[in-house]
This record gives sequence, C-alpha cells and structure tokens, in this order.
Amino acid sequence: MNIQSHSWRISRRRLLKGLGATVGLPWLEVMSENAKSITTAGSMGAGEIPRRAMFTYWGLGVEITGFTPAETGRDYQLTPALAALAPFKQDFTVMTGLTSFTGGHGSCCCLLTGVNTVRNAKTLMSVDQQLAAHHGSVTRFPSLVLGTVRETGFGGPFPSTLSWSKNHTPITPENRPEVLFEKLFGSEDNKTLAAAKQAMAQRASLLDSIKEQAAALQRQVGTADRERLDQYFTSIRDLEERIKIEGEWIDRPKPKVARPDFSQIVASDRIASDGRGYSEYTRMMFDMIALAFATDSTRAVTHIPRSERDEARCYGYQTKSKWDLHTITHNAQEEDKIAQWRRLDALYFGEWAYFLGKLKGVKEGAGTLLDNTLAAWATTNGGPNAHDSKHLPLILCGGSALGLQHQGHLVKTDMPVANVWRTVVDRVGMELPADFQGGLATGLVQELV
Repeated sequence: MNIQSHSWRISRRRLLKGLGATVGLPWLEVMSENAKSITTAGSMGAGEIPRRAMFTYWGLGVEITGFTPAETGRDYQLTPALAALAPFKQDFTVMTGLTSFTGGHGSCCCLLTGVNTVRNAKTLMSVDQQLAAHHGSVTRFPSLVLGTVRETGFGGPFPSTLSWSKNHTPITPENRPEVLFEKLFGSEDNKTLAAAKQAMAQRASLLDSIKEQAAALQRQVGTADRERLDQYFTSIRDLEERIKIEGEWIDRPKPKVARPDFSQIVASDRIASDGRGYSEYTRMMFDMIALAFATDSTRAVTHIPRSERDEARCYGYQTKSKWDLHTITHNAQEEDKIAQWRRLDALYFGEWAYFLGKLKGVKEGAGTLLDNTLAAWATTNGGPNAHDSKHLPLILCGGSALGLQHQGHLVKTDMPVANVWRTVVDRVGMELPADFQGGLATGLVQELV
C-alpha cells in the first residue's frame, strides 16, 4: 500500500493557523514515510533528510603549531586551542596539511571556487551556489550569504565574500542579524504581501526593460565593449533567477519563531576598539543560521565570522594584548606573540563550539540538526605566519546521518581543500558539476566516506 495515500500523514511544511498568525510545526515522526499509523513512530526516511552544508571562513587562520594535535586518528588529544570543542569531539574531524590555490590576505575568493583570486581573470561558481542550484526552490532561500560587512570587496585587496554565482559574479553578504531575522521570519499580512508582489513585478518589468536596452546597445558597439556589457549584465540573470524563486514562495507563510532581543546586540560596525561586543554579535549570527536550518528555510550557507580586517582586534579587552591578530601573525617566532595568538585561538574556537552546540541541541528525526548538517571551519591562511597556501587547517563537523565517518585527526599533506568540498558534494548527493573547483579536486577524502 502506498503510504502517501493515508489521510493521517502530515506534511513537513504543515502550518497551524489561528488568531491571524501561522506557525510552522517541528519535524514530527508521524510525518515520516516510515510511520505506519498515526500512533506508530517513523524515523526519517533517507529521502526525507535535509542535506545541508555550511562553509565558514576565518581570516588569518590559526597558530598552526598550537592548533595541530600531536596524535592522529580517533584517539588524538585536543590541543588547548581546541579545548572548547571537547563536547563535540565525536562530531568532527580535524584536518591538517591541506593546500589551496592561493593563501594569505585576500585569498578567501578561492576557498569555495578553487581558483578565484583578486588578480586572476578566471572566475568560477562557488560550491555553496552549486549546492543551492542542486536544491533549487525546495527551500524559500536557496542559500544564505553572510559576513561581517555588506560588501563583496571585489576589486580591492580584501574580498569579503565566499560566494560566486553561476554567472561568475561575487554575491554581497548580509551582516545584520536583525535584518536576516526579518528576511527569514518577518510577519506578513495581506497588505505587506500585496506590496511585496507589486515590488517583485516592478523589478521583473525593470529587468525586462534593461535586457531589451542591453540587447540594442550590444548591436551598436564593438567586440570588446560587447564582452564588457555581457560581463556587466550577468548580474541581471542572477536577479531574474532570484525573482523566479521568490515568486514560487511568496504566497507560502513564513515559519513563526520567537523574535530574539536584538537591542543588546552590538552591530558589527560598532564593535568597540578593544573587541567588546564581538562575541555577542557572532553568536547572534550563528543563532540566525541555526534557526534557518531548523525551519528548513535554506540548506546552503556561507559565513565569514572573521576576515583579515577589523575582527582581528577582538578579545583585546580580555587578553590585554598590545597587538592585534594581524600583527601577532607576523611574530618572527617571538614567544610572547605566539602565546597571545594561541590564547586568541582558544577564544575564537569558543564561538565555533557555541554554534555546534546550537545545532546539536535541536532534535531532528532520529538524530540532531548537526547530524544532518555538514559544517566546515576553514581558512586559506596557513603555515607558521598564517600567510601561506600550504599547511592549512580545516575542521569538518556533523553529517553523521549523511554517512560521514569522522576520523579524529587526519593529516592530508598537500591534499587540496577542493577534495574536502568534493566529499561534501558526495554526501549531499549532488552530481559533480563540470569544471568543479577548476579541476583541482583529485577525489574524495576516502577516510571520511
């Protein structure tokens, strides 16, 4: 008998309506294809597991000697820098020895694309956007692109985004947790919905007009200018795709969750000169990501919690250090600077531990949100001074329900980071795109699968 025909089955997107509000239900076992009756529990079927991926970038890396465990394998000992992650030791794999296309300042462009740099004419689609295309419109937001500033930084020395569209344009991050909350869960009545539909129609009409003008203009200019115009108008195609997905979701009510108190959260551009407010701000951003995953509002996220810029000063109020993090990375092996760097690493990993705790604290099916999410702590700043493309650390977390087999500490000398993303793609179940990572990926991280 086809279980889909049973009237007691409840859709995962079922909403409760009343008093002018709608509330999204949590995942219930009766929703599963494995449930046999209204009173018989059913674990999540393989096809029902939301396969999520999150990629974070931490500018300036870590003090690699203090970060790297002395032992390999599952029985390794966490270093003091990683001590905050102890409650989740079975939920992640520490990887060392990796390489990227480039390293040091401004190298975040290549983390998820393989080859993009501020000086490289070749640009490719980032893996998060490939995953977003794979999931399509199954979620309200195919991806979330987040960071500490609302700019791409493209064209300058310090790029500020990890995400590149299929049309090879950098995607601007959102850095305001309160704005992100409204985007995900903001209330909508008939009036606001009507205004949103009108605005969407106006944007679509404007894009149509621009496309017509662009086509006419391209017929009037030379070859070089036509190429420049084509590059410029690729962003229009990205907007058209976003409008299309927005239209598919506009009449579906957003999930309702309790609104956090944003009044005590310091905006990222107002973090004190000694770093006060950074931890609160960073954790609020992590809260928003966890909520987005828990409500299945998206399944692909990128986030830069720390770039090579102002975030490097954080925790100064605790450490009383006379140097910022960037100065510390240029340490000439001075013991006092290295000691400060290791202390800072431990504090920053406390923020990552907070996020893992948020994911692990949400039950989903037979496991947790963390079990159904692949979350990467990553950087392209390696070596003893964090300005190298070699000796890169990476921590791949979660994903046990997706078949990831954690191995403790893995040393993968000179393995490209692209292989880790190839493994993520494999666990999510996406077919490998053409020219993935510019051809840098040589295969899976076999120990993990």
